[in-house]
Amino acid sequence: MTEPGNTPCLQIQADLSAMLDGELDGASVRRVMVHSDLCDGCRAFLDGIRSQVRMHRATHAAMSQDDGAAPRGSESARLRQQLTANRSRLGRILYELGRGFALMGLSPDFSREVGKEPVPVPDMAMRGKNFLDEVTRWARGAGQSDGEWVAANEFFNHGPLTSIENLAKGQRLLSECLALQPELHEARIYLGLVHSVRGQSSLARRQFAAVLGATQDPRMRGFALLNLANVHLQGGDPEAAIDLLRQLVDSGVVASDPRFGMAYFNLALASGLVRRFEDSRAWFRRLHDELPQKSNLVARELTKRSQFVHLLRVHPEAERRLASEFPAWFPLTSPRPARHDSN
Repeated sequence: MTEPGNTPCLQIQADLSAMLDGELDGASVRRVMVHSDLCDGCRAFLDGIRSQVRMHRATHAAMSQDDGAAPRGSESARLRQQLTANRSRLGRILYELGRGFALMGLSPDFSREVGKEPVPVPDMAMRGKNFLDEVTRWARGAGQSDGEWVAANEFFNHGPLTSIENLAKGQRLLSECLALQPELHEARIYLGLVHSVRGQSSLARRQFAAVLGATQDPRMRGFALLNLANVHLQGGDPEAAIDLLRQLVDSGVVASDPRFGMAYFNLALASGLVRRFEDSRAWFRRLHDELPQKSNLVARELTKRSQFVHLLRVHPEAERRLASEFPAWFPLTSPRPARHDSN
């Protein structure tokens, strides 16, 4: 029998409270995401937080119109100070959840990671502070089977959550976050990615350009330049992509953070698409020499670039040159069909 007040929902609400206090971790975020989709009560709890966001925005806007009218130390001034502090914490919750849903729509790897999280069925009893260990101990002591727990991937594989729906949720939450904290550039980067995947190229460009116009932080600018270049590359404008990617390389961020190393790959592709094959070869050389750990990834990605494969077919001398220097990558075969993992 479930003891009053001892439900998994308390842990979810505790996770949300911890997120409000800035105590964020990936497992808590994933747990909230999955559980709130299954449980009406916790979904209402989360919707209540979003209602607070809207209230904060409306109150902040109204108070801003009267800014300076309230004397320092007045109730109005104290409320304004509290609202400012709460906006940051509420915005952070929306960012973490929005980023999680966006990544589930963008990345199969992240979806599989979410799928590893055990999800409590609402109303199952839970004791103690340790969420996973304690409930397992209780279940075994009560003679319950592990069937009381449902793996998250069961909901993602058989439930209503599609990639499109996850992206839509991510877009909504990230937009609400930015309404509270327009200076949270990480949220804007993820929102731009969602727009790009959903085919909203102009909206994606706007988000990445906004980051470039608002910060000098090399890392944030690096993500914005890399993703903005990708939008141009996908839109058939390799020259614009080359300009942005060269800015990224010239900033020095690739040398300090290998995550930006695929800028070399995109520069090699973009240069090849405008038939500057010697430039393409030079970027492949930097990729090969500076980031050897990405060799297998490069080999896989090259076979997916049908236009680049076609150009090398009609310029066999360029492909022969590439094959002589990079035999692990060239010559290229025809693009492989997309593979759909069942996991």
